[in-house]
Amino acid sequence: MDKKKKHKTSWTRRMMVILVLVVLVPTFLVISIVFNVAMSNLEQQAYELADYRVQQKVKFVERDLQQIFDLMYQVITDKEVTASMGELYHNKNVVEGKSALRSKFISYGQMIEAIQSMTYIDDVGENYYTYEKFNSAYDNGSWSDKERRLEICHIVQSSSEAVFFPTGTEELAGGKGIDLFYIALPLQDYVADTNNGFMIMGIGMEFFKNLDMGNETESEWEDQVDIIDDEGNIIFSQDSARIGEKYGAGDYKSDSETEKLVKEKKIEKSNWILQDYMNMKDIKKDLYGFQRIVLLVCIIFFVPLFGAVWALNKYFRSNLKQLSLNLKKIGEGQVGIQLDTTIEAEFYPVVQQFNQMSKSIERLIKRLERERAQSAEALSRQREAELRALEAQINPHFLYNTLDSINWRAIENEEYEISEMVSCLGDLLRYSISDIDGMVCVREEGEWLNKYLFLQQKRFGDKFTFSIQIPEEVQMILIHKMLLQPIIENCIVHGMEEIKEKGIISVDAIINNNGKLQFSIKDNGKGMDEKTLSKLNNNKKNGNIGTNNVKARLESYYGKEAAIWYHSVLAVGSTVTLEIPFGKEYYVKNSDSRG
Repeated sequence: MDKKKKHKTSWTRRMMVILVLVVLVPTFLVISIVFNVAMSNLEQQAYELADYRVQQKVKFVERDLQQIFDLMYQVITDKEVTASMGELYHNKNVVEGKSALRSKFISYGQMIEAIQSMTYIDDVGENYYTYEKFNSAYDNGSWSDKERRLEICHIVQSSSEAVFFPTGTEELAGGKGIDLFYIALPLQDYVADTNNGFMIMGIGMEFFKNLDMGNETESEWEDQVDIIDDEGNIIFSQDSARIGEKYGAGDYKSDSETEKLVKEKKIEKSNWILQDYMNMKDIKKDLYGFQRIVLLVCIIFFVPLFGAVWALNKYFRSNLKQLSLNLKKIGEGQVGIQLDTTIEAEFYPVVQQFNQMSKSIERLIKRLERERAQSAEALSRQREAELRALEAQINPHFLYNTLDSINWRAIENEEYEISEMVSCLGDLLRYSISDIDGMVCVREEGEWLNKYLFLQQKRFGDKFTFSIQIPEEVQMILIHKMLLQPIIENCIVHGMEEIKEKGIISVDAIINNNGKLQFSIKDNGKGMDEKTLSKLNNNKKNGNIGTNNVKARLESYYGKEAAIWYHSVLAVGSTVTLEIPFGKEYYVKNSDSRG
């Protein structure tokens, strides 16, 4: 209570009356300075806005120009088009060539709305063909004037790149006209070092429709956009009467009457410049009127309160700044920050709530970290226990030594097939007992699977054949051992259960379009019904230990980045697709997780 009382009788408040009397004249100066600064900022913002708008509009035009160029190159690389142009160029089969060009030009002309005509002219302006959307005549368009064609040929022959021609008006039926600009592209045969003519596209003003975007929301500002070529020809203007005219030296220059802000920018891959004009007078007009009103109000009402406003402003800004800085620190991760609770009056409840919130966030983060650590530790223990239990199921060394003895006895008795089977079984055991959770390259896993399938084939009396296809680019990718074995075992035990002969099992490995390693295991066995298939694809446990083991290992090794799905048709067969990520980061991550 004493602090609040002291605050009410502070020196600042006691000096308020004196401050108001002394600061009356300086107040007008401050207001004048503030408005000058505001005017300067407004002008700066207008310049920045103009720059931004020009850049955006130039991007629109450059993007649309690139679409035109892409279509032109698509046309001139079309084999049918080049063949038809060749017939016109060599003056052979002219009628057939023009007919083919018409069909192609109509097709390509529909791809971009703004394209109004497509024309081919040979290098001497003699043979040509033009398709015009606005002219139904087959061969009597705007390019029927030979002098015009020769003039175009002369200009384009001197350039190895696209040539832009200024906007002109083409006459339509009924005396109407359409404004078009043209882009010509020389058709150069670099092998023969010859010019095979020119491809010319006539483009309407619809090409510039994106330049009007945003005008409705900014209609209170006078705005004008022109596109001008390097010879001063106005290619496009939002004032349609100016299209096709010459740009004058005095157009849209700043003066005391208009105060136009002019911004311009070069349009890449063309000889165009985009100019944007903004009326600064309209922007400043409201500010000037507001300035006069504020000055009048200050004289009548606000001069006595200036000092109080200043003091209160300082008080609130100081406390708000402190709150803002500490909120920023919390956003950067410095949880648990506490504000000074001696802040008085209106800010005290805010400070109190802030401190409570900060403490709550700190407690929540600590609890989440503890739960995350406990979860990770429990998962690691469970995984380690499962792997140890699996390794402990058999005494591998005893079995391996016994199989080695059987192998030599089979060789002594010239039972070579039995020897081969025992040798394969020994290799399988040796592979499986060493570092069961380790990683091997796909080539090694494929060799192991080949031996495993060989033994199963012999076990079931050769009632099925198998193939393993591993392309070279996949062979050295590292994966976890024995990922595929349970799936293949299901193919043999369940898929081939009712097959007596001609069974087929195939294993294929590729790098798919997602950049992941993909295995496909297929069989032509009895297949699965919809209920079983649904359980498998919806990650429901189906009582099959091998299938559940594969899913658990995938989730343990790769999390959500790995996937397995099943496809099957009864009496036709099944396909199991396994998708896993690969790369150094997964090898390191899984190596670390094994300790």
